[in-house]
This record gives sequence, structure tokens and C-alpha cells, in this order.
Amino acid sequence: MVPVKLLVLGSQNTGKTALCVRFLTRRFIGEYDHKKEVTYRCRRMVDQESIELEILDTACQGSSLGSLEASIRWADGFLLLYSITQRLSFLELPSMKKLIDDTKQSLVVPTVVVANKADMEIGREVTVEEGQKVAKDLRCGFIELSVAEAVVTVEAAVLQLIRLVLEQHRPLTSDKRSYILSVRNALTRKLIRSKTMQW
Repeated sequence: MVPVKLLVLGSQNTGKTALCVRFLTRRFIGEYDHKKEVTYRCRRMVDQESIELEILDTACQGSSLGSLEASIRWADGFLLLYSITQRLSFLELPSMKKLIDDTKQSLVVPTVVVANKADMEIGREVTVEEGQKVAKDLRCGFIELSVAEAVVTVEAAVLQLIRLVLEQHRPLTSDKRSYILSVRNALTRKLIRSKTMQW
């Protein structure tokens, strides 16, 4: 049994709790109490591997920075939700990812950006292309879906993240190890060059 801990982050009314419940029960419920932080637990088979899954659904308001950082340290992977009908929720993605990167202090943090409410095309404020670009810039996976309409895409998003987490926890092959070392060396050289440049 492999333990996997996921954290769901996003602005209010982006569908975080609805996504969690949809994944766990396959049912869609539209209204929730947004004041509570809830941890969901279940067991799933992913690529012939038995997973003990914990999903933490963060409270939108009232969370201190300290408790949010503690939740980030606890988690192995992250789902960053925004609503395609709320541009402000989309604009908060870079600061959320920066907080994750700063807290985890890791070169690679398994993260998937989830654009929710794809069924509300009339109220769309964020294009698919914008979502894809931000996800690429933040080095995240990306999926646009409607929690209300399709359980299949919700499962695809969560399974994509679980696979990213499992990939990171597997022992490094010699090819992967040498690739990571070459990337690290290139970044170090770039950093040294930028420090020694005269302006």
C-alpha cells in the first residue's frame, strides 16, 4: 500500500469540495459549507499499484499562512483549481504555486492546474489557451473540465496527479539521475553568470 497525500487549493467557489466528493463518490453536489477543512481517505488501484489516498480540501477563509504552509509540507501533490468564470481565481495561480515551491523547496513539485466549470461557456472569462500557457509557465499539468458534468475527467485529473507523485517517489534510474544532475549544473552555471554580470 503506497500512501499518497494530495492538497486541493483554489479560491472560493471554484469547486474544490465538489471535485473531491465527485472523485470519491461519483456524485455531484453543488452546495457545501466552505468554512471547514476536510481530509478524505480512500483506497484505489492505480496502474496495478494499491494506493492509500488522502485528499485535503482546504478551507477558503480563515486559514492562516502558517496552517497553509503546514498543509503544503504535509502534501505530496497539488491540485490548483480555478473557475473559467472567475478571472480572479485564475490570476491567483502564480502566487499559490510560488507559495508551494517556497514551502517545499524542491526542484519538482507534482502539481496539476484544473480549470473547472467548462459547462458554463457563456460566462467564460479565461480561455483554454490562457490556462494551458500558465500551467506550462508554472511547470504543471493542465486539464479543463466540468465537475458537474463528467466524473471521467475528474478522475483523470486526480489520477494524473497521483501518477506524477508516484513517478517522483520511484527510485531514480541512471538516465534520470544524470539528466537531473545536468539540469542542476546548467542552472548553477546560469546563476553564477548572472551574479558576475556587470550592469
